[in-house]
Amino acid sequence: MKIQIDKVDNPSQLKIESFTIHNDNNFSLKFYTYGGYIHEVKIPLRNKEDKKEDVLLGYGNIEGVLESHGYFNSIIGRVANRINSSKFNLNNKQHKLFANDNKNSLHGGEVGFNKKVWKIKNIVETTSSIKCVMNYLSQNMEENYPGNLDCKVSYELNNRNELLIDFEAISDQDTIVNMTNHNYWNFHGHGVNYQNNEDHFVYINSKSICETDYQSIPTGKILNVNSTKFDLQKDFLVNKNFLNSGGIDHNYVLEDQSMDNVVARIYSKKTGLGVEYFTNQHGIQFYTGNNMLDKYIGKHNRSYGFQYGMCLEPQHFPDAINHSNFPSPILRKNKNYLSKIKIKLRNDF
Repeated sequence: MKIQIDKVDNPSQLKIESFTIHNDNNFSLKFYTYGGYIHEVKIPLRNKEDKKEDVLLGYGNIEGVLESHGYFNSIIGRVANRINSSKFNLNNKQHKLFANDNKNSLHGGEVGFNKKVWKIKNIVETTSSIKCVMNYLSQNMEENYPGNLDCKVSYELNNRNELLIDFEAISDQDTIVNMTNHNYWNFHGHGVNYQNNEDHFVYINSKSICETDYQSIPTGKILNVNSTKFDLQKDFLVNKNFLNSGGIDHNYVLEDQSMDNVVARIYSKKTGLGVEYFTNQHGIQFYTGNNMLDKYIGKHNRSYGFQYGMCLEPQHFPDAINHSNFPSPILRKNKNYLSKIKIKLRNDF
């Protein structure tokens, strides 16, 4: 295991650092303290361990990260996903949020956690893993959310080829919290197999999704996925017809929060590279890049486009604060919030 730390020069003169962690199996992770943006995840090719593929979409330079209106590979908060009409009630008081997705609030509002500079609080190194712990204090009424919310996010890579992401928070007032990671995966990599999302296999261990309206706001109904395009309970090969049908941008209901069993996986038919997800959360948003732009200036001289990346985002259900039948996103005063994600990196599918 080894770690490299560098300062990141940037036009905004922000104090940004990059951290690159390599494990003993030639898997690596690189992230910035700006938004917790993960710049690279590299997986060695099977039987060609000296050759690696970068399986994350990302920006070609730091300017792209700073100027972006998107959420590539970043920490999402305080509240991930959408909140209907940009408002919620808590303790008989209404809170009005910034509307950045039509009339709705998305991924934390006007300036979410993906646009904050996080401070490295601790680095824990062992012979089999390296963990970096980041901290950010979201002050009372930031983006109109109540409570001073003290947040910690840790990124860890170990010799089991696992990327572990933990989100922790505590507030001095009742508030709502729903933090997640927003990695845009493409397991074809950036090399000779580079293309859009076609030819990926996807599996999600879920029998149901949250029904949504035309603005992707949950109606409150839970729908069974059997005999629908949302049924991913067996490995499904993403094809052109699936993508042309609009793909998917829905929350899947997870029955297993044990962290012991795979809740989702994606892998490339072409390269055999992919991931398995484990989480303690009640839902996982699956997004096939349906709102991506036609062109991004990406890494490795690649220009990404519409439906070039896929996201798996373990979290509370979208708009949960406005649906009494959903698991509650309320974090009570002085109680601990903990969301855990384990991402098993593989090259042997």
